[in-house]
Amino acid sequence: MEPWLYVLLSSPLCLTATFFNIVFSFCLMRPVAGVMLRNPLRFLLIVVLFNSTFQQLVNVLTIVMLLFDAPFWLQTLTRALIYQFFCANFSCNAWISIFYYISIVPQQHPIFIWIKRNMNAILYIGFILNQTVLLISLSMGAVILESDLYLFHVANFTYLLYCTCPLFTLLFSWGKTFVYLREHMKKMGQSGESFSQPQQKSQMRVTVTGMVQAALFLPSSLWTIAVAFLYITDLFEMVDPNRFVTMTFCSMSSLGNLLCFGFSQSVFRHGIVSVINKLKRHK
Repeated sequence: MEPWLYVLLSSPLCLTATFFNIVFSFCLMRPVAGVMLRNPLRFLLIVVLFNSTFQQLVNVLTIVMLLFDAPFWLQTLTRALIYQFFCANFSCNAWISIFYYISIVPQQHPIFIWIKRNMNAILYIGFILNQTVLLISLSMGAVILESDLYLFHVANFTYLLYCTCPLFTLLFSWGKTFVYLREHMKKMGQSGESFSQPQQKSQMRVTVTGMVQAALFLPSSLWTIAVAFLYITDLFEMVDPNRFVTMTFCSMSSLGNLLCFGFSQSVFRHGIVSVINKLKRHK
């Protein structure tokens, strides 16, 4: 990808994502009356906005760096940071999908019952552990890129596993949740009940948008997995030498992820409606 094309694609994506990051952060800090958002969901959404915001800042830096001859270490650092923030949000989405799966779908297996009872502790501990693994793999890969090929491949393989696990988690949890809600709707229809309660509508909305998020992450995650494989050979330098394709994929997925949260999460959806209504009253 040519630099001008990277700037052309990344600039509007970055500006749009930054706008929604600001709006959604305001919605989280000052939720409208009647909207309750509890931890660990609130914590995960804060992390998503934090990562997305800093990803956009680093994206801006990569665009600015095209104006001068940036040193190799700075190019490596910015790419590693973009991967860090993007993959961290990928992991957050996986944890959010687990949270909704455990909350919505009745659990019968003793392991899942235990997970549901200890969901907060498991989520926080798991989140810290997988973020630590991501940070170590990217840091090690960036530092030893030119010095130790064996350790670089170890870091690359760890990064590959990290990117693969959330993908399967998203597909499994949202898929199982959707199947449960669809069967539940069929049973209610057969018994003459209406699937119109706000909680049921909210669950279906969250599930459908969660599946959309998984679909949005699919191209970028598959590309990321392919990148990890191509790093083993010299082919990646031929396919994406400047990492512009990879960084553009990350920007597109990040924006799509934000838009899905804006639709699925009531704290964002009602917050935007409230802001629009206030602006109309001031006109």
